[in-house]
This record gives sequence, structure tokens and C-alpha cells, in this order.
Amino acid sequence: MRSEHNIQIVRERLVGWAPEIELCGLEHLDAARQAGHGAVLWIAHFAFNALAAKMAFARADCKVFHVSRPEHGFSKSRFGIRFLNPIRTGAELKYAAGCVVIDRANPAASMNEARRLLRQNRFVSITAGAWEGELLATARIGQSAMELAGGAPRLAKVAGAQLLPVFVVRDDSSGKIRVSVERPIDLDSRRNKAEMIQGATQDFADRHLPYLKAYPHQWRDWEKLSAFDAR
Repeated sequence: MRSEHNIQIVRERLVGWAPEIELCGLEHLDAARQAGHGAVLWIAHFAFNALAAKMAFARADCKVFHVSRPEHGFSKSRFGIRFLNPIRTGAELKYAAGCVVIDRANPAASMNEARRLLRQNRFVSITAGAWEGELLATARIGQSAMELAGGAPRLAKVAGAQLLPVFVVRDDSSGKIRVSVERPIDLDSRRNKAEMIQGATQDFADRHLPYLKAYPHQWRDWEKLSAFDAR
């Protein structure tokens, strides 16, 4: 499915791609916009999330700025970053309002830019993973454990924005892609930053369970699970 997603990217760049996409949970985006502080969209790492989510938000006239790694795309080599990855980023940015590329020499600048966008009541999306950020939280998922960077909940808390989980899955029989925006994750009931990030990460992990049961083959992080230590 990762290879299929790459083909979809190339197809979009060359001839266009118009899949059937259903956006669920638009009311959560509207509520965040009405609250006036934007929202951080924490996007689960499923096979078809990168392009389809941006398409769905663009069709709903939701302007989303995506926080991205410098090597995001097909390759992490210097050649790939320069010549191959623009194929993917170009296809995705067609449907995004913009991109905040993480500057590893000055990561605070990237987060400050994302925070500025949120304070302008914009939407900022971050793909869930453990590849960026100094703060990693370990959450239980089933009988295993998963690590996630805590940048999304930390950014939402600092900016006073809502944190909305997003899951993108495809129906295998019909081919329809469903982008589900779920209710906000609670960021206010924990006493300190560490507890807030840990609690938000566990909540996000718990939201994965019904999608993993229905679409186990579409989740990309099975190999990253480890044994859960209950101590």
C-alpha cells in the first residue's frame, strides 16, 4: 500500500488523481475555527493519509498548513531530497495552504511559525511518529507500546488550540477513502506538561484501536511496536 500511495502521488503530478473521499467530523473543525485559536490536526500514520487528507481538507475549504521534515518524500539521500522528493511535496502542496519545514538547526523557529499560524485561527497538521522532537512519550496500544513525539500536544497547548486526531482509511471493496476528524483530545485536566503530553499520547493511541481492528493492513507502524512495560 505504501507503493500504491507513491503511484497515486506520481499520478497526481502527471495526469491528476480524483479519488472518492468522504470527510467525517467537519463539525470539529468548525468548532475549533469558531473558538478562534485554530487546531492542530494530529494525523495517524496510515498508508493513504499524506495526500488524501490534504485533498479532503481543501475540498472542504479548510486551509491547512503542514509541518514537515526536510527529507519528507521518496528518499532521504541528498540526491533524492533535491530531485525526487519535490515530486511528492509538489503534489501535496497543491492541496495544502502551505508547509512549515522543520529547521533542525533552529527547531524553535519552525514551532514559532506554527504557533503564529494557530494564533491566526489557522489549521496546522502534524503526522504522528517518533521521528521528530526531543520529548517522546510511550503509550500502550493493545498489549504493546508505541512511542510518539510530543510536539503536537505541546504545540496545541502552548497556542491555546484544540488537538484533533485524524484517521485516514480506505474501504477495500469500494475504494472510497474516509478522512475522520475526531473530537478534541483533552489537554487541560493534567497538572504539568509531562502529564499533559503523556495523557494526550495515550488518548491518541486509544483512538487507534477501532481503526486497527478494521484496517490492520493500512497502518504503517506495526514494526515500531515494542513490548509494554507496566512498571
